[in-house]
Amino acid sequence: MKNVISIFCLPYEIDDLELTIRQLKSAYKYLEEPKDWYLHVNMCMADDMIDWKHSEMPKGYFEDKFNQIMDNCEFSNAHWSNDLDEIKGCVSHRRSTLEKYKDADYFLWLDTDIIFEDTTLAWLETAIKTTTIDYPYSIITPEIVRVWDSSWDCLVNEEFKNKPLDYQKTNDPYKDSGVRGSVSIESVSNSSYNQPRYKFAGGWFTCISGHLLRKLGVPKSLGHYGLEDTFIMHGAEKLMRLK
Repeated sequence: MKNVISIFCLPYEIDDLELTIRQLKSAYKYLEEPKDWYLHVNMCMADDMIDWKHSEMPKGYFEDKFNQIMDNCEFSNAHWSNDLDEIKGCVSHRRSTLEKYKDADYFLWLDTDIIFEDTTLAWLETAIKTTTIDYPYSIITPEIVRVWDSSWDCLVNEEFKNKPLDYQKTNDPYKDSGVRGSVSIESVSNSSYNQPRYKFAGGWFTCISGHLLRKLGVPKSLGHYGLEDTFIMHGAEKLMRLK
């Protein structure tokens, strides 16, 4: 199989990127088939996104640190870039990842501000192997703590369902991440009025089937940031109704 992790960042997120790659380095050791995992990372350095003339830190600092992070990466199948001016957000990067890896079985979208347990990637690897035959158009997402509103409760781990809304604003992610209870694969059904039954957020370790993503795509009309997860949720709902 080929599973591609897609990561985008801006220069001010370089420390977050370093932490993310460090976490993935630890997670990599738990994989049964590390050769099946690919990494596609882009940092936007475009002059119209960063005012380098007035920046207290020169562009070269970020370029050097980006290269250092790349050198410390465990993934043997990795593509790194910081010179693509046309990619200015996570959505355009996810679109480029889809175009670059046309034969990928799954795409994992990962934001750089996510804290996760070392075994998370291995559990997702197991989930992919378990679901891909019977559910080739699946979307796999880890459980979360309680967030903005109750429509997200279908993703919340049982231990956090009694927490107040917006718990993610005050919780300790290092304390709350990790395995909670027994690990299992469960179907997610969003029952909120006038919303699709699918529920996930773009960069929260979300694994999207390549079959599904190639069928729906990531339209250029979405621009560089936002709405790609909403588009896919509603698109997948329409595909279900056509069956």
